[in-house]
Amino acid sequence: MGIVDEVVHARFRWYTPGPQPNGMQATAAGIWVIDQHDLNVYLLDPITGAERRRFGTQTSHSSGITWDGQALWVASTFPPIELFRYTTDGQELSRLPTPGASEKSGAHGLEWIHGNLWVTVPPAATTYRLDPVSGNVTFSFPAPGSRPHGIAWDGDLLWVAETSLRTVTGYTLLGEARRVLRLSDGPSEGPEPHGMTYLDGCLWYCDATTRAVCTINLS
Repeated sequence: MGIVDEVVHARFRWYTPGPQPNGMQATAAGIWVIDQHDLNVYLLDPITGAERRRFGTQTSHSSGITWDGQALWVASTFPPIELFRYTTDGQELSRLPTPGASEKSGAHGLEWIHGNLWVTVPPAATTYRLDPVSGNVTFSFPAPGSRPHGIAWDGDLLWVAETSLRTVTGYTLLGEARRVLRLSDGPSEGPEPHGMTYLDGCLWYCDATTRAVCTINLS
């Protein structure tokens, strides 16, 4: 099967309340966002971006957040370079080491799929599947480019954003690329995909520089 390569146009939605959003996860409660500057986790209204809840974390330069059905996972990119698990009111439950991390940098994207924790790690330019209890790597594949960032699962493909290339690539869970979406020159509010999630037929991403949240219609 060939790879579908296409240029897409993103739609601006709203700005996050935090100064540098760097991870997103859509849930029934709303969209969870982790901010790499103030280190807060925010729960936001998907329609307006209004804040519903927030709590602080012990992470550093946070990047990547996901929901496992019971708790939130947040990636700490700078030391401590670990993957934190929190309750929705900010109680720390556990930590895991980050695979493929360097001494100074770790994970940038997190996603929960079928009981496994998926992680993108730029220093290794790799996407990993982890056992969420032991932290052991059970599968991995090369991520696109050298700056893989947010990841999102649409029920069929695992999408991985490459921030510098401004692309989003859809993979099977066996690491086979199926679609490549190349962002056009717009919108000016959010030109770079950082954190990412999937909701209502769209990929949602945040731009850490502009605070913009934008969507890409997958249909």
